[in-house]
Amino acid sequence: MFRNQEKTEYVPAKKGANWALIKEIQSQMSLYLYLYFVGNGCGHTLLGAESGTLASQNYPGTYPSNIFCKWRLRVPEGRTLRLLFGDFDIENSPGCSNGSLPQRKVICLNVTLSSNEVVITFMSGTHRSGRGFLLSYATDLHPELISCLQRGSHFSSLGSLYCPAGCKNVTGDVWGSSEQGYRDTSVLCKGAVHAGVISDSVGGRVTVTRERSLTLYESTFANGVLSKM
Repeated sequence: MFRNQEKTEYVPAKKGANWALIKEIQSQMSLYLYLYFVGNGCGHTLLGAESGTLASQNYPGTYPSNIFCKWRLRVPEGRTLRLLFGDFDIENSPGCSNGSLPQRKVICLNVTLSSNEVVITFMSGTHRSGRGFLLSYATDLHPELISCLQRGSHFSSLGSLYCPAGCKNVTGDVWGSSEQGYRDTSVLCKGAVHAGVISDSVGGRVTVTRERSLTLYESTFANGVLSKM
């Protein structure tokens, strides 16, 4: 079961082909954050003021050859970014010639850090396989950040967790509803969106508790997510 622990009013992101303008309203102060992504190889992307999620094109399918994408993530001054790879699977490539993972484990996904700002560039050459990557981020105010792919069964003990924005359309299934509860094999953050305790455009902190499971869960559609039976 999910419980929302905090509520903040946000103005939804205005999205164009290559950019998103996020306006956050908090404590009667407005903060404009310019976040962008550009290139022919950008996959699922939702960039928020406090958190977000991005992926290579076709994730979790094989990413195309000869593509490029650059993402710029920026959070408020005085904060730092916390990055979490939910998945990272790219081909070995000596010297990063194919924009992938070389034998010496140097990550060819280039992450440039500048205090509260990160620029991520991904380029691929000719290759045969690889899911690519899924990356989520949040500010340092949320050290309990989890990936969109994590399920209840991944944790030996549950409690307060932080879901990033952008998990609704990431691969992963949900069983259950806000009335019945959710099977522990459900992906947690998509389940939280389904339950209505967080918004996909914002993300947020949830408390997850264990209860006795049901034999059968009904399939329901809520908040843009269809749960399975």
